[in-house]
Amino acid sequence: MDIDLKKLSDKDLDALLNNDLASMSDVGLSIISGEAPKLASPRKTTAREDVQAAFGFDKPKSNVESSGNLLRDMGLTARGMLSGAASLPAMMADAPVSLINLAAGRQVYKPQTEALGDFLSVLGMPKAQTPQERLITDAAAAVGGVAAPAGLANRVSQAIAPQLATRTQELAKFFSENVPAQITAATGGALGGGAARESDASPFMQMMASVAGAFTPSGASSLVPAAGRAVKEIVRPGTQAGREAIAGGVLRQLSREPESAIKSMADYQAPISGYTPTAAQASRDFGLISAETPIRALDTTGKFATQIGEANQARLAILDRLAKDKAAVEAAVVKRDEVTSPLREAAFAKSTVSPETFQSAVTLNVNKTIDDILASDAGARGTVENTMNWAKTQIQRGTTPARLYEVRKDLRTAAQGLLDKEGSQHSLAKGQLEQVIKAVDDTIDSAAPGYQDYLKKYAQSSKGIERLEAAQEFKGKVLTTTPDPSRVGDYMISQPAFTRAIRAAEKDTNLSKTQLAVLNKVAQDLDAGVLQRAGKVPGSDTFKNLSTANVIGSFIGKQMFGEVPAAVNKVAAPLNWLYNGTDDQIRELLVDAMLDPKLASRLMSKASVVSIEPLSKELQRKAIASGYGAAFGLTEK
Repeated sequence: MDIDLKKLSDKDLDALLNNDLASMSDVGLSIISGEAPKLASPRKTTAREDVQAAFGFDKPKSNVESSGNLLRDMGLTARGMLSGAASLPAMMADAPVSLINLAAGRQVYKPQTEALGDFLSVLGMPKAQTPQERLITDAAAAVGGVAAPAGLANRVSQAIAPQLATRTQELAKFFSENVPAQITAATGGALGGGAARESDASPFMQMMASVAGAFTPSGASSLVPAAGRAVKEIVRPGTQAGREAIAGGVLRQLSREPESAIKSMADYQAPISGYTPTAAQASRDFGLISAETPIRALDTTGKFATQIGEANQARLAILDRLAKDKAAVEAAVVKRDEVTSPLREAAFAKSTVSPETFQSAVTLNVNKTIDDILASDAGARGTVENTMNWAKTQIQRGTTPARLYEVRKDLRTAAQGLLDKEGSQHSLAKGQLEQVIKAVDDTIDSAAPGYQDYLKKYAQSSKGIERLEAAQEFKGKVLTTTPDPSRVGDYMISQPAFTRAIRAAEKDTNLSKTQLAVLNKVAQDLDAGVLQRAGKVPGSDTFKNLSTANVIGSFIGKQMFGEVPAAVNKVAAPLNWLYNGTDDQIRELLVDAMLDPKLASRLMSKASVVSIEPLSKELQRKAIASGYGAAFGLTEK
C-alpha cells in the first residue's frame, strides 16, 4: 500500500518520524491507514442565527458558537452586568489615574475600566468575540449599570433616610425611581448603539442609534425591532449607497411626477453646449422646479454660482461667434471697399456727359420723383414734406455722377436715422427716401455705365457686414450691467431683454435665418434657466425655503428611522435637521443632483419604495418563520 505523505500536516509528519502515533490527528491516522478521512458534517445554523442574518448582522468571524453555548451566554451576561455595575466607580477612578498618567508623560497606571475588564478575564469570564456576543454584553452592561446604583440607593435610603440631606435624598431618588423604565431605556440605547457599531456606522450615527433606542416604548418585544430598524436606517447615510438612496428618495418625494421626470432627465439634450443644465431645466417637473431654490440654500461651496457662470459663458460664446467684435467689422469694411471701389471709380471715369445734360437728367428723374411724393397722400405728412424738401436741396449739389453719389450717401444716412438730432426725424420718411435713392441710382447709371454692377457687388459684400453689425446690436441689447464673476470684462445676459430682442428681430432684422435659429436656441436655454419664476407663488421666499427645507429634513429622518410611534417622533424630530449640517455628504449629493440631470435621474431610479423601507416584508417573514417573530415584535400582515 502506497502512502501519500504529502497529505500529512507538518505536525503529523513529525509525529510519524518520531514514532509517536498517539500525537497524530485523526485525519493523519486515516491517511497512513489507507482510509478516507472523515469530513466533519456542517454545523446546522440555529433559528436565532437565521434571524440575525435576516436583520443584516455579520456572521461570526470566530469559531465560537455563542448562540449554541448556554454556559458561554450566561458568562457573557454575567461579565456584562458586572462591568455595568462597576462602570460608575471605575469611571470616577479613571479621572485621577488620567491626571497621574498625563503628569508623568507615560502610562503609570492602567485606566480602571481596562483593569476591570482584565480582572473579569482573570476570573475566567468569557470575552465577547462576535457581533452577537458584543450586543449581549452591551445589553447586560446596560442592565447592570442601572440595577446596581438603584439597589444601592434603595438600601442606603432605607437604612439612613432620616439622616440624608435633601440633595442626597434627591440623588438616591434619581437612581431608584422607575427602575424598569430606566432598564428599558438603557437596554434599548445599548442595543441601538451596539447594532449601529457592528454595522460600521460612524460615531455620530451610533449616538443617534442610541438616542432612538433609548426612547423606544418600553417592553422587550418592542426594543429589538426598534433597534433593528434603527440599524438599517441610521446606518444608511454612512455608506455611499445609503446616501444615494436617501438623496434619490428625497428627489422622488419632491417631484410632481417622478417617473416622467426620470425619463425626461435621462433623455435630455441641452439646446446649447458648454455647460451642464440643472435638473429643473431638464425635467420641467414642477416639484423639482419649486425645490431648486431651497436646495440652492444647501450649497455652501458655490456650485450653483459656478453653474450660473458656466451657463452665461456658454451663451456669451455663441453671441461672440455671431457678432465677433468691432475690429472684425472694420476689417470686413476695408476688404469690401478694396474690392468695390475700383468698380465705382471705373464707371465714373467712363462718364462723358456734360454737367448741364446730367443736371437735366437729375431734374427729369430725381426731382420729378420728389414732386410726385409731395403730391401724393403721404406728402401731406409734415415729416415727409420736410424730408423731401431737404432731399431736393441736397440733390442740387449733385452736378456730376461722382458728386451725386456723395449726396446719395447722405440720403442713405438720413433713411437709417444716423444723422444728428436735428436730422434724425428724416428716418420717419424712410420709405419715401428709398424711392428717391433709387431714382438717384438710375440717373447715375445712365451717365456712368457699370455703376449698377458696382452697386450689386457692393450689396453682396455688405450682407456679411450688416449681419455682423446686427448681431453686435443684438448683443448690446441683451447684456446687463452686472459683471460675470467667472470672467473679468464679461457681463450677465438678461433673459427678459433677450426675449424682447428676439421677438423684435423676428419681425425686422438684418440677421440671417441661421443666426436667428441659433439665437432662438439660446433663448430656449435662457427660458429653461428661469423656470422657477413660473412656479413662484405669493408669499415670503424665506418662509417657503424654510418650509421646503423642513420637508426635506423630514424625508431624510423618515428614511433613516422609518415609521416610529408618536412618542418617539417627538424625540426624533430634532434629528430631521440632519440634512442641514450633520451629514454634509447627503446635502452635497442633493446639490450635485440638482446640478446634473443624469445623476438625478440615476438616483431617483435607484430609490424605489422598497429600498427605502426600514425592514422589508421578506425579512419579517424570515424572522417569523424562524420562531423569533414575537421576540422581534413582528406579526403576519
